[in-house]
Amino acid sequence: MGRIYIDVEESRNCGYHPMQTFETQTDEREVIELWLPGVPGRIGPHLVVGWSSDNGNEGGPGPVTLVEVTDSGAAVSLLVAGGDYGLRIKPEGAGDWSLDATEQWGEPYMLLDPEGAHKATNAGE
Repeated sequence: MGRIYIDVEESRNCGYHPMQTFETQTDEREVIELWLPGVPGRIGPHLVVGWSSDNGNEGGPGPVTLVEVTDSGAAVSLLVAGGDYGLRIKPEGAGDWSLDATEQWGEPYMLLDPEGAHKATNAGE
């Protein structure tokens, strides 16, 4: 189909990550939040948002882009990409999004099983 480029700037959310290119297999879909039933090394469901400099110097929540991709001819994965500061992840029910919250962390992007259990929240839901 096409290509998607992930280029994450260094911020308090996560460190700099050099540009990655993925070959897309589906159209990109933008959502406001992603729910995951589990995250490796953590217990319980987690929420994922994009983290963007559009919301001030420290960044803030923004949309998440979902698209099925292949990476160097590998199997198809669901790419979860955020803003220019990456993604922000927290346990479900953990309070407001904050860079100072110890139970939250940032990632440049995530690759998930496209058939895995997850729920995307669209605008207006």
